Amino acid sequence: MEDRYGRRVDYLRIAVTSRCNLSCPYCHHEGEEGDGGELSPDFVSRVLDDLVPLGVRKVKITGGEPLLHPEIVEIVRRVADFPEIVDISMTTNGTLLQKLAYPLKEAGLNRVNIGCDSFTSVLPKNLREISPSLRAAREAGLSPIKLNMVVLKGINENEVEPMIEYARKEGVILQLIELIDIDHSFFKAHYYNLSRLEEELARRARRVVVRRMQGRRQYDIEGVLVEVVRPHQPEFCRNCTKLRITSKGMIKPCLMRNDNLVPYTGISSVYEALSRREPYYAYG
Repeated sequence: MEDRYGRRVDYLRIAVTSRCNLSCPYCHHEGEEGDGGELSPDFVSRVLDDLVPLGVRKVKITGGEPLLHPEIVEIVRRVADFPEIVDISMTTNGTLLQKLAYPLKEAGLNRVNIGCDSFTSVLPKNLREISPSLRAAREAGLSPIKLNMVVLKGINENEVEPMIEYARKEGVILQLIELIDIDHSFFKAHYYNLSRLEEELARRARRVVVRRMQGRRQYDIEGVLVEVVRPHQPEFCRNCTKLRITSKGMIKPCLMRNDNLVPYTGISSVYEALSRREPYYAYG
């Protein structure tokens, strides 16, 4: 499955609910605007019935906070029913993962991204809050585990180095993420450009791996992998492999746009969404 720019699409992000138990000011809500909804396991199965034969091989379950969905374990099980899908992952704030890590693993979840923006307690998603869930995820066998850290000027940019050391100690991947411009006043006050930090990581790294997806770079810093996500760069679009399903059942071709959504109604709507897929950031 390719769009008209020759970009292969094999990765589906499914926002199973718009609900969340935190109110982080920098959350991009998977690009959704207004009131959201909640997807049923049957709906997820129908979507995959269409998309798996077209080449989807990776699924990430998101929200909102996906663990608030009352049937989240069943949704994971439905995704795992497709043997062609080689990677099932989830992004979570970690507050509910401690009790659900084992059932999710048994249902077929492979790995998890846990939001952790602060080494201290300056932000809602911090080490003190997520440590029990991190431990439960490891014990359940979810691997690899990534910690997602949105780097914010004037708030947590000085906590990157302690987070690197923590990731090394715990044997997890640290993912450093640039703020996306959703709330412009917040963005203007707290956007932190990761270019200089990435140059420093490149200098320190004993190995650099460039991932196909969005050209992301992983830096091996004395045994810990630090991945950098910069959504404002052309590489973010050039190598994008994703389609999204919103919590209201819309196919979303681009994280950054809401003027090209397509209601999912079957295979014809998938092809329509592919035809509307185009780079948000221009590249040569």
